[in-house]
Amino acid sequence: MAAKSHKEIYKENIQSKDEINHKISRLLKKNRKKRGFPSYKRFAEELGISKTLYGRYENGQDLRVSTLIKIVQGMGVKVSDFFSEFDN
Repeated sequence: MAAKSHKEIYKENIQSKDEINHKISRLLKKNRKKRGFPSYKRFAEELGISKTLYGRYENGQDLRVSTLIKIVQGMGVKVSDFFSEFDN
C-alpha cells in the first residue's frame, strides 16, 4: 500500500469553515449561559454589540477573530480556555 501524500493527509484532517463556525457558535452559547446570561440579547447589550449580529454568531455565522476575542473576553474567559473544548 502506497504512503499517503501530504495533500491527502491534509484533506483528511481539515474541517470545513461551516463545521468550525458551528463549533464556535456552540461554544459561544454554552459559555454565555454558563456565565449567567440566559438571553443572548441581554448578553449582547451588556457587551455593547449588536443583538442581531451576536444572535447570528450563535447561529454559526462567520465572525472576525477580533470580534470573537472581544466576546470571549466579555464572558470573562481566557481565549485558550474557550477553545479547550473545541473538539469535544
